[in-house]
Amino acid sequence: MVGPTVSLSGLRRADGSASYKCPVTGYDVLGAVNAPVELPARKDALRPEDATIEVFVKPGNTTAGVGEGYVESVLRSVLGSIVLGREKGFPRRGVVITLAIIGGEAVERGDSYLTILPALLHASLLALISAAVPLSMTFATTLLAVTPSGQIVQDPPVEDVANAVSLHVLAFSSKGHLLLNESQGRFDFETWESVREQAASICQGANPRGSDGDTAMDDESKDGTLDNFIREAMEDHLHRVYSWKIESN
Repeated sequence: MVGPTVSLSGLRRADGSASYKCPVTGYDVLGAVNAPVELPARKDALRPEDATIEVFVKPGNTTAGVGEGYVESVLRSVLGSIVLGREKGFPRRGVVITLAIIGGEAVERGDSYLTILPALLHASLLALISAAVPLSMTFATTLLAVTPSGQIVQDPPVEDVANAVSLHVLAFSSKGHLLLNESQGRFDFETWESVREQAASICQGANPRGSDGDTAMDDESKDGTLDNFIREAMEDHLHRVYSWKIESN
C-alpha cells in the first residue's frame, strides 16, 4: 500500500505548518499553527497555569457546521493531552491550530467525520512539530471499517464506508497508550478487540509491553508502521532545518 504524503513548514506566515495527504481516501489537509499567542482576557482567566488549545476546521466546499464542531472537540482533547502547556512562555497563552480540507471526497452534512479524522490528527501533530511546540509524546492514528462479512479494512474507500457495519478511529501514543477511540455503528466487544489489535499493529507494530507498562519497540518491528512514518517525517524536517549546523560540524 502506498503511504501518505507529507510536507512541513510550507506556509511562511505561520509559526508552523504541515500538509498531509492519504492516497487511499484522497483526503488532503493543510494545517497551520500559531503559538504561543495572546488570548482574550476571559480565556486567560480560565487557564492561569496552562496553554489553551484552540482548533478550527475549515471544510473546502462550505462553511463549518455541527460536524466540524464535533471533530474540533475531539482534536482539542487529543492534542491537549500531548501539548506541554506549562512550558516557559505558554501559560495563559494560546496554541491555535487551523486545519483546511483542500482535497478529497467532501464530507456532506450528516455524514461521518471519522473518515477524515486521522488525516486531521496527523496534520495537526506535524504542524505542532513544525512550530516547535513542546510535546510530551507523539501519536499515530488509523481508520478501520468492518464490512458486513466481518472483514476489517484499513482506510476504506467511499463505497466501503457506505456499506460498513461500523467505523473506528483509534490513536496510539508513541509510549503505547490508547489516546483515542471513536467508533460508530453496530459491533460487539469481540469485534472491537479485533479492531484494536489491528489498529495497534498498523500504528506501532505487534510488540510486547515492557515491565514499565510502555510498549517495547525496536527499529525492525516498527518498519512500515504509521508511528515510524511520523518519526521519519520528524527526522527529515529536523535534518532540513538544522542542515547548516550538521554540515559545519
